[in-house]
Amino acid sequence: MNYRIGKIEGIRTLTKSIKEYEIVLDEIIEPEPGQFAMLWIPGVGEIPLSFADAETERIKFIVARVGKVTGHMHDKLRAGDRVFIRGPLGRGFARIRSGRALLVAGGYGLAPLYFLSRKLRSMECGVKVLLGFKSDDEVFYVREFEELVETEISVEHGSSGHRGTVLDLFKDVIRVERFDMVYACGREELNLALIRECLRMGVPVEASFERIMRCGAGICGSCSIEPLGIRVCRDGPVIDGSMIAPMLEAP
Repeated sequence: MNYRIGKIEGIRTLTKSIKEYEIVLDEIIEPEPGQFAMLWIPGVGEIPLSFADAETERIKFIVARVGKVTGHMHDKLRAGDRVFIRGPLGRGFARIRSGRALLVAGGYGLAPLYFLSRKLRSMECGVKVLLGFKSDDEVFYVREFEELVETEISVEHGSSGHRGTVLDLFKDVIRVERFDMVYACGREELNLALIRECLRMGVPVEASFERIMRCGAGICGSCSIEPLGIRVCRDGPVIDGSMIAPMLEAP
């Protein structure tokens, strides 16, 4: 797959370690919520990033500082700089349908769920979003979600919203409200716990998983979920809960 040239049009600081990048490409692409792109900076490296939004040739990524490439983006890139984009890649949220959906995100895992929220609202679905953060100073993108859908937040160490983890909040909500579908994106422990609970209750669930991705094409095997042999870059990153069931311990 060829690279597309992207020009950074805007950079917005969301927290001390997270920024939003708005990029205009040299041609239109049509990613689905949950898909990702490989962003390449010559001489620095290449990383996978989930689409946080996409409209015609304009795309958005939410980037946390976690390594060499993201550190370079935070410190060196400015509006007007060029990057190179390969994608869209992978499998997005496949079971997008009418009804009422619950979206659960941990930290910057909210990125693909914002894109999904926009798609679900365009289909006139009922949507509720649960956003989880470690502390008050790590809270971001709440206003953006609130402008679209019903939104609740949890903070483990702070005073905003629900006190505790987003998993705690999820368990409280799912006990008293009915949903036709659950979508999740966060650390693997969160995804597995949500999948386990949804399967137990008979609620369909899809979760976006994160792995080290080098090729983005299912060749190198660096992103495999073992022992299932699921390649996150090709079979995911969004994976149906029923595919994950064999690796879950009995509740």
